[in-house]
Amino acid sequence: MTSERKRTANRRNGRKGNGPRSAAGKERASRNALRHGLAALGNGNGIASDDVDSLAFVICDEDDNPELWPLAQAISRNELVLQAIGEQQIALIERVRDPATIALAKRDNTMPLLKQRIAKRKAACKQIEILLPKVLDKYRDRLRPQDLDPSYHLYEFVPLELKVLLEEATPEERETARDRARKRVEQLQRAEHEALKQALPDLIRLDRYERRAWVRQLRAFQKFVEQSS
Repeated sequence: MTSERKRTANRRNGRKGNGPRSAAGKERASRNALRHGLAALGNGNGIASDDVDSLAFVICDEDDNPELWPLAQAISRNELVLQAIGEQQIALIERVRDPATIALAKRDNTMPLLKQRIAKRKAACKQIEILLPKVLDKYRDRLRPQDLDPSYHLYEFVPLELKVLLEEATPEERETARDRARKRVEQLQRAEHEALKQALPDLIRLDRYERRAWVRQLRAFQKFVEQSS
């Protein structure tokens, strides 16, 4: 029989470990297990049955043996799971091409990054507000009078007519601008090998899903071959 002293201690300890209480804390905790959804796909859950059947039909190759059909479906399901894992591996590497991003296995810094980018956007908007009058003055003789009136383009940060003028360029100028933009993006991104290194903790976590899927696939192939021979 539990003593009153023990019950009091249990209640005291229970009050200490009830998890986050704030709305923000509860929101973070709700995403603790959310990574890639591959655990749900492990047994083929979440995969469209039409996709499974389409691939299974190709695998059977018009063989009317009814015992082959469920085996072909298993092979098809495993193949789609492996495809999903491959896509996730690529997505994880591409995700950390941003130098400010870290692997999910370390911690998810999506929200701090979002706040940082919102701050950068606000700073950029302020810079545009400073530069816009100078650009308007430069193209004053080619703009309509209303384009110079801020109240006229209240809902357009930059007047439409000014955007058209700024976008006017020869094909060579546009290509040069694209090259500069492409090089700038490459400079701001991690190199492929560096991104792969940063994504390694997440890729290791995916490895067990991939190994399990390959084991299931090998068994399914063996049964299919045995049944069809």
